[in-house]
Amino acid sequence: MSILNILLINTAAVMLMTTFTYFISYIKKTNFGEPELLTQLINRGPFTGQTKYGIWIGWVLHFIMGFVFLYGYFYLRSLVALESEILWGAVYGLFAGILGVIGWTTMFTLHPNPPKVPRLPFYLQLIGAHIVFSITISVYLSITIAGI
Repeated sequence: MSILNILLINTAAVMLMTTFTYFISYIKKTNFGEPELLTQLINRGPFTGQTKYGIWIGWVLHFIMGFVFLYGYFYLRSLVALESEILWGAVYGLFAGILGVIGWTTMFTLHPNPPKVPRLPFYLQLIGAHIVFSITISVYLSITIAGI
């Protein structure tokens, strides 16, 4: 797979995942946006302090994590075959979402001044967002493989 395809898949998957997050944020009237939460963690950090680049760093970190989860998708998909690419996307999304919850729990726990966000709703939408992320990958792959 070309680097361009990997960039396109990651961009589409991260953007749709983030759109899902902002949609849930709108419904719940709480900001669950991962880039903003990462920005708060950065700006409140003991080593970084307030920086005008916090939001940019948050977005870059968000996309980098997208590449990590994309790699995980491809790697695990090479080990475990499921009949349906969409089903594989949903299963991996659930797995990735649980890993995301563990990661965010760790960051919130270790940070001296974490953002005030209701944890259970945040974690539930995070799992849903990772399912959206992974299904986006699987749809892209299905279309590419089918030659559409």
